Amino acid sequence: MKKIRRVLSLILISAMAISLFGCGEDKTEDTSGMYVYFINKAGDELTKEEYRVKSDNVNSQITDLLDALSKDGDEKDDKAAVPNNVIVNGFKLENGIITVDFNSEYNQLENQREVMCRAAVVLTLIQINAVDGIAFTVDDKPFEKVAGTKLGVMDASSFVSMLRGGDDQFARSDFLLYFGNEDGSKLKKYELKNANYGNKTKEEFIVDKLISGPNKDGYTATLNKDIKLRSVSSSNNICYVDFDESFLTERSGVLDEVCIYSIVNSLCELNDIHEVQITVNKESDVLYHKKISLREPFIRNLDLVEAD
Repeated sequence: MKKIRRVLSLILISAMAISLFGCGEDKTEDTSGMYVYFINKAGDELTKEEYRVKSDNVNSQITDLLDALSKDGDEKDDKAAVPNNVIVNGFKLENGIITVDFNSEYNQLENQREVMCRAAVVLTLIQINAVDGIAFTVDDKPFEKVAGTKLGVMDASSFVSMLRGGDDQFARSDFLLYFGNEDGSKLKKYELKNANYGNKTKEEFIVDKLISGPNKDGYTATLNKDIKLRSVSSSNNICYVDFDESFLTERSGVLDEVCIYSIVNSLCELNDIHEVQITVNKESDVLYHKKISLREPFIRNLDLVEAD
C-alpha cells in the first residue's frame, strides 16, 4: 500500500462528510466512466484504461482518481503515473482549478518521467466536469520545470503534442526546419513535405532530423551527429529539449547562434510551441561553448534567417 493512500484517505473522509450534509456546490451529476492514464513499459507513451468513479462528489472524485493514478493498471504493462516515492500531500479545488501538492521527491523525477507523470495526472483529472485546469505545487511552492520557470495552470491542450502521432506508423505532416546556409553564417529554410514521423512526437522528429543533417546541397548541418538527444517534451507552449554533455563540446560548421536557433526556430514552427528550453543532462545553468547561456527559454529569432 502506498503512502499516498494514507494522505488521500483523510481527504476522502472529509469529502464524504461534506457530501452527507448536501453541499451541492461540490457536486457534479456526471458519474459515468472516465479514463485513468498510465505509462507504458518503455516509459515513452501514455496508455489509458476505463475507470468508473465511486461518487458524484467532486472532492471524492479527485481523491479517487489520484489514488488510481498511484497504482499500476489492469493491463499487463500499464504502470502507475505517480511513482512509489512521490507522495500527494493534498489538493485544493478553487474556482475550477485543482492544485495538487506533491512531496519533494517530485523534483527528483527524470525529465521525461516527470512530463509523462504530469500529463497523466492532468489528462485524468481534467475529465471531471467541475474542473477547468490543474496546477502543481511541491511542498506548497509552485512547481518549476527549470529554475525560474514556473508552470501555470494546465489542461488537456497543454499536452496535445503527446496525443499526436501515437503508435501510427504512417503519421505524416509538413515540417519547416532550419539548417545552416552554405557558409554557416545564417539559417536557411528547409522544407519537408508529407514527412512520415511514425510513432515519434513531432518535436522528437524535428530534433532527430536536425541531428541527422540536411540531404540537400547548399545547406550546412547545425548539430554534430555524435550529439545524443536524451528527451524532448512540450507543456504550456514550451518545448523542453535535453541533450547529453556532448552538446557543449561537439561542433558543426556553423556559428554558435545559428546552432541554437536552428533548434529553436524549427520547433517554434509547431503551432503550440512558443519557447524552447534547452538543457544538458537536465541542467540549464550552463554555457553553450562557454558563450551562450541556456538558463532561460529561447524564443524564435528570424533575424538569423537568410533571405529567400
